[in-house]
Amino acid sequence: MRILYVEDERADMELMRRLIKVAHHHGIFASGLEEARDALKLHTDLILLDIVLDQTRVGHQLVQELRSDGYQGPIVAVTGLALPQEVQQWHDMGFTEVLTKPFEADRLMRLFEKYAP
Repeated sequence: MRILYVEDERADMELMRRLIKVAHHHGIFASGLEEARDALKLHTDLILLDIVLDQTRVGHQLVQELRSDGYQGPIVAVTGLALPQEVQQWHDMGFTEVLTKPFEADRLMRLFEKYAP
């Protein structure tokens, strides 16, 4: 499975890189919205998208763009912003699911299994 992970925190990016590799999937990594837009020219089966990029809540912009363009694939918000009203907000914006930071590796592996083609 090809997984796009959009994250601006280096440590989080490295952790995800390792977890994707352990799960025997192919990771595509972007540290911001522009890199993500470029990466989306490649086929992806799953998008993991951090909400807070560059210390602002701009991650949602990409999901809104994708959904308005007709993208129907799974997009998971990866965020520490997980109060009930925030989770509802992410779903309303078009995210398929929310993976709350810090997350357990088992939860991530279940997401991989769920969305693997």
